[in-house]
Amino acid sequence: MRQVLTLPTDLLTVLNEYSEFISNNPPDVNIPNWPTRGKFKKEDRSEFSTSIECLKSMDPNTHDGFPPDSFGYDLNEPTLRKTLEHEGHRFTPDEKEWIQKYIDKSQWLDDTLGSYIGYKFCALKMYYPADGYIAWHTNWNVPGFNCLFTWGDGNGYWRHLDSSTQEPGSIQPDPDKHLVHMQDVPGWHCKLGYYGEKNEHNKIMWHAAYGGPRITLGWVVFDEHIWEDIIEELTSEEVAQGKEATYLNSGNQ
Repeated sequence: MRQVLTLPTDLLTVLNEYSEFISNNPPDVNIPNWPTRGKFKKEDRSEFSTSIECLKSMDPNTHDGFPPDSFGYDLNEPTLRKTLEHEGHRFTPDEKEWIQKYIDKSQWLDDTLGSYIGYKFCALKMYYPADGYIAWHTNWNVPGFNCLFTWGDGNGYWRHLDSSTQEPGSIQPDPDKHLVHMQDVPGWHCKLGYYGEKNEHNKIMWHAAYGGPRITLGWVVFDEHIWEDIIEELTSEEVAQGKEATYLNSGNQ
């Protein structure tokens, strides 16, 4: 997985407008009746979700790729519309107005940022409040190239297992030997990498994240040529500054 800490200025302009809107209008304040999951949050052990202990308690053979638990707000347009349509009774008129504002901002981001990187389908827009998290999972049900933008105050973090040296037949590296912990940096940064299928032993991406307030925007790309163009665009500022590429694996934590 490649980490990009210095993003192009015009891209940051778009990202900063979105993070300013969300941080000035936090969903946990404006839509308190939103149906968050948060099993570990309710048990007052949010950070357990990203622990090695939690990972070891899971059976990788029955894992379906989805996160078993999370605590956050899905601000992607389809989810907002579907929730408003099917669970509208739970929201006050003010909450419904805010949901529409988040829908409008989601559309704006798809149009502006999507046009910038040349790929308009955004698979994920998550806002994590204090003690927010997404528990260990793989996304091996939707394998593809992933572009993940993250914003925060530097107190959150990302974790994954480096599977690059795994042998055929492996579906989970030893967490005690292959854990990669990446502390967030203040502001925006980006992670670029491929999340493999269950049978791609050396490309499986077990991952989890914790912290808030924190925003994550995710694009999943299936065309390698488009992916190469996206990498070139997003790393252009670092290349211009002569910075070496930073890769996150169990050898450089």
